[in-house]
Amino acid sequence: MFGMTVSNIGDLDQDGYGDIAVGAPFDGDGKVFIYRGSDSGIETKPAQVLDGSDFDVRRFGYSISGGLDIDENQYPDVAIGSLNDSVVLFRSQPVIHVIREISINPQYIDLQHFNCKGRDGVCIDVQACFTFTAHPEHYSPHITLVVHFEADTERRKLGLPHRVTFLGRSSLEPEYTQTEEVELHRQRHPACITAVFQLHDNIRDKLRPISLAITHTIKPVPPRRHNGKRLQRLPPVLSLTPSNTLHSEVNFLREGCGSDKICQSNLKLRFQFGTRPHNTDFFTPLPKDEDGVQVLSLSDQRLVVLEITITNLPSDPLYPEEDGDDAHAAQLLITLPNTLSYAGSRVPTQMRCQANQNGSQVECDLGNPVKRNAKLKFTINLSTANITTETTELTADLLLTTISEQSDLDPITAFAKVVIELPLSVSGLARPHQLFFSGTVKGESAMTSLEDIGSPVDLEFVVTNPGKALQTLGSAFLNIMWPNELANGKWLLYPANLTFLGHPDTQCTPARALNPLKLQSASPAGSSLPADQRVGRARRSHPEEEDQVMTKSSNGRTTPAVAASERRKSLKLDCLLGSARCVLFQCPLHSFTGQAVLKIHARLWNGSFIEEFPSVSALELLVRANITVKSSIKHLVLREAAAQIPVMIYPEPGLADQYWIPWWIILIAILAGILLLTLLVCLLWKCGFFQRGHHKDKLPQYHAVKIPRELRPQFQTEKSGCVHKKEWATHWSDGTL
Repeated sequence: MFGMTVSNIGDLDQDGYGDIAVGAPFDGDGKVFIYRGSDSGIETKPAQVLDGSDFDVRRFGYSISGGLDIDENQYPDVAIGSLNDSVVLFRSQPVIHVIREISINPQYIDLQHFNCKGRDGVCIDVQACFTFTAHPEHYSPHITLVVHFEADTERRKLGLPHRVTFLGRSSLEPEYTQTEEVELHRQRHPACITAVFQLHDNIRDKLRPISLAITHTIKPVPPRRHNGKRLQRLPPVLSLTPSNTLHSEVNFLREGCGSDKICQSNLKLRFQFGTRPHNTDFFTPLPKDEDGVQVLSLSDQRLVVLEITITNLPSDPLYPEEDGDDAHAAQLLITLPNTLSYAGSRVPTQMRCQANQNGSQVECDLGNPVKRNAKLKFTINLSTANITTETTELTADLLLTTISEQSDLDPITAFAKVVIELPLSVSGLARPHQLFFSGTVKGESAMTSLEDIGSPVDLEFVVTNPGKALQTLGSAFLNIMWPNELANGKWLLYPANLTFLGHPDTQCTPARALNPLKLQSASPAGSSLPADQRVGRARRSHPEEEDQVMTKSSNGRTTPAVAASERRKSLKLDCLLGSARCVLFQCPLHSFTGQAVLKIHARLWNGSFIEEFPSVSALELLVRANITVKSSIKHLVLREAAAQIPVMIYPEPGLADQYWIPWWIILIAILAGILLLTLLVCLLWKCGFFQRGHHKDKLPQYHAVKIPRELRPQFQTEKSGCVHKKEWATHWSDGTL
């Protein structure tokens, strides 16, 4: 029951304002709340709470009586009663009001000026002077104040290390504190004490001031023995207002902050991801996609490099005084995801970077300060060892901080896409790389062995995987675009057999495209089919007869694969150009490392080249190969896994001359043509073909006669009103006498 009793207890602290006591006898064992008066009325926060449980009194505060000075110390005392026949007397202690003054020398910290006595360093003297007043004026007790100096209070509240050491501290005190005592013998007689602190070497924070907190308390006096005839005099206490802690600060001498001494920096940050070859200084930025986002192709490299550029330039060169001042205590904080970790840095000499234990956070000191117009470029090495197949992006949160004034230092996220690049490659060669054709044409039905087809050639495809096996990444395939036909359907390069070295279980498709005619080599070593399969071999669908020299079209004319205007030239046979037809051989590449070799033994179809290219000086046949991957991983890529094998084909010397017309035949043909034309002209002339008839002898002649107006039929009609039939007056003669 708060407020059951309320009593005016007088001015307990002699501050000129009356105080009250409010009783709550049923709050536990009872409580009494003391409220101070002030110039704005009664304070709502109690200055003191008296609890009956401390005195073993129940229903404490049932009655309150104040205004009596029992011990005659000029301060009113309070008696508090209860319901258990107990009264507690509370005597008021004298209140003293301490007056303090602080002086600091020097007023500004100049880190270039060493002023410590007997040692190198920068020292600051802090002098605190104290005096006191009390009521009544003749009350002048001898008191001892305990003064506690504490430095860098605001910085330590932020969890940052302190920057000073008090030189006069005791061995039990921390570096940033010092405790002294000052004797005050009577009122209005000041006494002073001085504390000296030294700044640490190479401090970074040169912009935040050194904050000071100076706290004073009254040193307790041990109780004296008394005879009991008089009440013992109570020691004084400090006034509650003002606070017994005085705050001050010492500022650094600010350079590079403009005429207003306010440092307004303009730090800007740019970044780009890249790579760097081992033990080199050459930085290569990552390529960008069509959206301008950098892309990391992750194959065997274990490190990615983050290049960072920081500038401190005025935002407007026309008004450089507005910003771009020195950036004090500038730092860069880098926060990395689980997929990346710190792996070192390359920074200028004035910088220093350090990471936490697991490398997920990096703190770089950019300099103190970062001067106006400064530009810093450095790199952070990041390990990619934790990147998995599910990783699709790289991120790093970058945050610039400075104690200079700059409001736009928002976090920046460095971002790059991640693709997993398979280090697969394919290469190839042909043995021999030059082939020749000659002789006579032999139809496929007349072929009894592979040697009948033409020149042999072996094509070798080498697949290399310097990295790890594909395993669960996906399925890879080696694809061969095999030019087996010309554009008109004739045989081009006949595939005899296929061998996958090191992987005998690999089956390439389509198997039916290998040796479709079921031919065997004439030599026993080259025989690949049993004898019963040599008889019933398949035929080609297009018409060819045995020993046929030229293929005939439906109208009886030859259909060569090359036009007459292109003869005696070099041609290219390529399926992509449409000059050849290809069959696609696809071979699965099971998990492997190192190399896998695919060999295809083939024969150049001699008859097709004799028929189609007898007068072509050279042909280039292209066999293409590439690697494809089927995977559920969307960011799995395979670059430059393709190759083309050129095979040069030439006619044997003398083959083209068989189709060359001698010059004398051409001359005789021209002369015969001229003679035939002359005879034809003479015959037509003799027949009168070139003679023409005269117009005068064949055409009728007409003579016009003028008829007077009065004789004309129109005139007669006008006069008589009758219409007469028109008569034409014409004289005609046929020109004969």
